Amino acid sequence: MKKILVLYFTQSGQMKDILSGLCADIQDKAQIDFAPISLVNPYPFPWAQYDTFFDAMPESVLGITFPVNPMPQIMEKEYDLVILGYQPWFLSPSIPFNSFLQSEWSAVLKGKPVVTVIGCRNMWLNAQERVKNRLQELNARLVGNIALDDKHPNIASTLSIVRWMLKGQKEATEKSPEAGVSMTDIKASKRFGNTILYWLQEQQADDALQPQLLAEGAIQLRPNLIVMEGNGARLFPNWAANARKLGLPGDPARQKVLKKFKVVLFISIFILSPVSGSMAKLKTILQKKKIMDDLHYFRGIKYIKGKIGKEVMPAH
Repeated sequence: MKKILVLYFTQSGQMKDILSGLCADIQDKAQIDFAPISLVNPYPFPWAQYDTFFDAMPESVLGITFPVNPMPQIMEKEYDLVILGYQPWFLSPSIPFNSFLQSEWSAVLKGKPVVTVIGCRNMWLNAQERVKNRLQELNARLVGNIALDDKHPNIASTLSIVRWMLKGQKEATEKSPEAGVSMTDIKASKRFGNTILYWLQEQQADDALQPQLLAEGAIQLRPNLIVMEGNGARLFPNWAANARKLGLPGDPARQKVLKKFKVVLFISIFILSPVSGSMAKLKTILQKKKIMDDLHYFRGIKYIKGKIGKEVMPAH
């Protein structure tokens, strides 16, 4: 039987549900080990207040790491495939997941084929580019990517995700929809498991899996989101650097910058998003060839340095 390692970080349990669903139909056809990633000093969930969540922005964007709990068990076997489950924070890989990728335990990925699985609100391109870069540094082979997102309109999904972050309530209410990736999509993720296992058992070429996953709806990417995320990915590092200069996490000195960032972000989402969305759609029309090329690229597994946003070197 093929040996598969499923590595993931989750706060709410959503990523665990996604990966359990993905592997549901292949549990008896492969040897699958699940390994959650956790920090020595974990972040709270629910976050309880905005300030705690936004205080994680600088370190998320700048790629600053924190100690990961030891994971010696993942080094005990020789795996045929590693599945990595993660979520973006502030258009970047979450701090716990990035901390793992920069830790000694990431050695388990060296030389291995890797499938990434993303659970997010709607923007994941910049985070995935950073993950691609790190996998390349580790000499891992990215062979597939699955991105599951919240398909509700931008403002509705923002309101529901805020409720989920602060109150821990994913379920829909009268005023806002179900938060995050829908339970329908989570349950349907099992369709990817058999495709991945078949690819692995048949020892197909590294570039053969992603087209099969795409045919099953692994990535549903709206062209205008490429434009909108690119704008944010270029601006976020400046805010992060300015806040970091004023202090470390928890330092009141940097709250002034973070509060301004929060205001600008919410204005962008709740007031300017219809305008920026229209501008992005116009840009997709005026630059149709470039956008179509970008769409093809981001749906794939190749890595081109500097494709979106600013290059941010991971730091400790």
